[in-house]
Parts: sequence; C-alpha cells; structure tokens
Amino acid sequence: MYKLIFLFLISLNSIFSFGQNSKLPVEIYLKQGKDSVLINNKTISVKRQPFTLIFVFNDPGHFPGVFMNTSLTKDYYRLGSTETIPDLNYLPQKVYSEHKFNPNKELKVNQEFFQYFGYNPNANWNKFDRLIKKDGKIIAYRKVKLFDVVDDGRKIPIDQMKYNLFLTFEIIEKRNSYAYNEIYRAKTKLKF
Repeated sequence: MYKLIFLFLISLNSIFSFGQNSKLPVEIYLKQGKDSVLINNKTISVKRQPFTLIFVFNDPGHFPGVFMNTSLTKDYYRLGSTETIPDLNYLPQKVYSEHKFNPNKELKVNQEFFQYFGYNPNANWNKFDRLIKKDGKIIAYRKVKLFDVVDDGRKIPIDQMKYNLFLTFEIIEKRNSYAYNEIYRAKTKLKF
C-alpha cells in the first residue's frame, strides 16, 4: 500500500514539475505522449509522431520570448557555450513571419533564420497553440506535426521525417540601440 502511494506521489510530481527551475529565464521541454524531456544540450530520440514544445517563461515580464533556429545542419548547434552566436545583433531581423496560434502545427527549418516564440499580454496574438498563466509564469504549448524546409519548399510530415534536426534556443536582451547581450542558450539534437 505504501509503495502504491509513493508511486502515485511521484507521478503527481512529474505532472506538476514544469517551471520548477526558476533560475532559468525559460525552460523548454519536449513532450511526446506521456514523456517530457527538459531540453538541456543533449540528444533526444523522437518517434515519428507529433510532439509538443513546452516553454515555461519564468519571468515573462522581463524575458517574454525565445528565438529558435531549427536546422538540418549544425551551424548554431556546434557553437560552444562561450562562443557568440553569429549575427547576434540581427536576430530580431532574422525571424520568419507566421500565422497566429500555430494553425499548421509546424516548425520552419533553415540553417540561418529563426522563429520567435513570445508572449505579449497586450495582444491576442502569439505563435502557440495555447497559453496558461500560473504563479506569475507563462506556460506556452506549440504542437509540431510538420517541418517546413524553407530553402527548397519541402513540407515534411513528422511521420516521414528521415533527418536529424538541430534546435538552438536563444534569449537576448537589448544592451543599447544597436547591440544585444545573450542571456540564455539551450540546444538539442532531435534524432528520428
């Protein structure tokens, strides 16, 4: 009986664990089925089934969004933690425009450009499937079923994906009118 109660409490803890590491400006998880993995610079094996990226913005007033590059190449992924992202000061100009509320359930794939996943409390417009406000944090969900390979116009459904993908996440902060500081970076290799 005690073992059963203990297992139940562990299960509850894993369900409510998003946003527990509040030292980070954002926590990014990949959830597929019942399994969730914190993206923290490691390879994640992904089934060829839809998954959800979960962004926990721990301080949305100060850090309301994250830039994300999805690529077939390791250009950003291979950078060491002390190496600066090339064109850091131009990241806001290297962002794709997108439909609101993620109707295509896709990630854009390009070795140079980024998607910006952010939260604006003054507008009913974002690139997520849903948002939850909880304990001063924003938990944002983005489902992925399709990869839009921008360079050649291919649209690859997740069940047909045969390539590894390299995801790099960046939070930057404006230093002055023309320069930015890197605040946080995370990356992962998705192995299909």
